[in-house]
Amino acid sequence: MLFSPEMDAMQARMKAIILRDSEGFFDDPKESEDLQITIRIACEFFVFLRQSKDVPELDEAEYMAGTIRSGLDWFFSMAHTGGILTGLKLQRGFGPKLPSSFPELKASYDSVFHQVLESTHSIKAIGLLLSLVQMMFLFMTVCFPSFLSFSSESGSD
Repeated sequence: MLFSPEMDAMQARMKAIILRDSEGFFDDPKESEDLQITIRIACEFFVFLRQSKDVPELDEAEYMAGTIRSGLDWFFSMAHTGGILTGLKLQRGFGPKLPSSFPELKASYDSVFHQVLESTHSIKAIGLLLSLVQMMFLFMTVCFPSFLSFSSESGSD
């Protein structure tokens, strides 16, 4: 994964947007840590998607899925935070059509990522950040092994 001044700048910009009118909500060390880790992984995934041409190599995809998995506790804590913020309406369950291919995921993530960076309201940016997390979860599930076929030496199922 590429770590660069550009990555640091993206993280700092996203954090500044969210903190801008958060009224000290993230002054609590736990809330601050949740935000920092969620932003870091969201930015890492953005760079990963940007560097991936078509479908990423299996080892790169598994590494990124592991990075996403490492943030699960912080992501769920951020989701809880989003649920208590005034004015933010969150969706749960099956809703709008989710990306069904890697190119669709890249395009959708890129669009929402830029919406966060252009957001004029902290609370809206938090909601959009949670949408990025949902797309990271989608990527992680696609990387999880699933049944393809079975072949028995005896020839029976």
